[in-house]
Amino acid sequence: MSISAVTPLSLLVAIARPDGIILSRDARAVGLQRELRSEIERGQLVRLRWGAYTLAVEWRLLKPEKQYLLRVRALAAMSEAPVVFSHHSAAAIWDLPVVGRWPAGIEVLTATASGGRSKHGTFRRFQDGPVSIVEHDGLLVTSPADTAVALARVVSFPAAVAIVDKAIHTPRHGTALATREELEVALAGLPHRARVNGRSAAFRAVEFASPESGSAGESVSRALIFMLGFLMPELQVRFDDEAGFIAFVDFFWRKISKVGEFDGFGKYVKEEFTKGRTTVEVIMDEKRREDRVRACGPTVSRWDWDLLREPSAFGRFLIARGVPQVR
Repeated sequence: MSISAVTPLSLLVAIARPDGIILSRDARAVGLQRELRSEIERGQLVRLRWGAYTLAVEWRLLKPEKQYLLRVRALAAMSEAPVVFSHHSAAAIWDLPVVGRWPAGIEVLTATASGGRSKHGTFRRFQDGPVSIVEHDGLLVTSPADTAVALARVVSFPAAVAIVDKAIHTPRHGTALATREELEVALAGLPHRARVNGRSAAFRAVEFASPESGSAGESVSRALIFMLGFLMPELQVRFDDEAGFIAFVDFFWRKISKVGEFDGFGKYVKEEFTKGRTTVEVIMDEKRREDRVRACGPTVSRWDWDLLREPSAFGRFLIARGVPQVR
């Protein structure tokens, strides 16, 4: 870098941690306090918490779950003593889905049942019963199974299903975060005060969970189909025609020959799905795939998050497309 290219911001970037966090104590250690204050005032840095910052331009590019994870990392970096992350903060670390908005505060495990809010935007969370604590990506966190069970006790049924589904889902190239056996161990450690502590809610979510769900949207869809009393579909059913393999569809009601597909935005923009294709190419490929599935006999219906946010509207949508209510 030439001398003319050296700016206060570039000096601060040079002392940033690998995760992009710039600590005020590091700036102070190398005599960059003035530069830090200047870049904060200019809006070039975003404060994650007192004493921890990141580049504003990079922050704006992050999705909400990654912004939240960065704030989790900022707390770990600023804490004098090791902290154990739990609940939503643990979910962010394990990349478990949270339906709706991420919480404002960072959640850490406490050994006392009082729990409650502590200073600087952290929430102390108590988990009764044995809890497995592991290190993941440099952070101390409750295990995936304990995290999923803890959240299943306090969030809605559809949100809990999305979390547990993701925990036991085995990706094509990898392993599941948790096994059913690990979830059952976590459930078994809960005290028998079902009405008070959400134990029964956690059991329902784990019992209903499926490793075949491919996304949070699919999980929430399946939970709502069940809650609204509709005929339950088969998941990830393979379709072939004379030309060969077509696809695995999200939902298939075999008795009435109907296919349902959840359309998440990620399908059109995430590299794991697009595989180098443009959005237009992805859309055209999806259309051709759907036409081939229709040619096999079933009708095909699609929905997205906007419909799932209104369960009654989703119910009317299913009725209009001929999916029967069975209870």
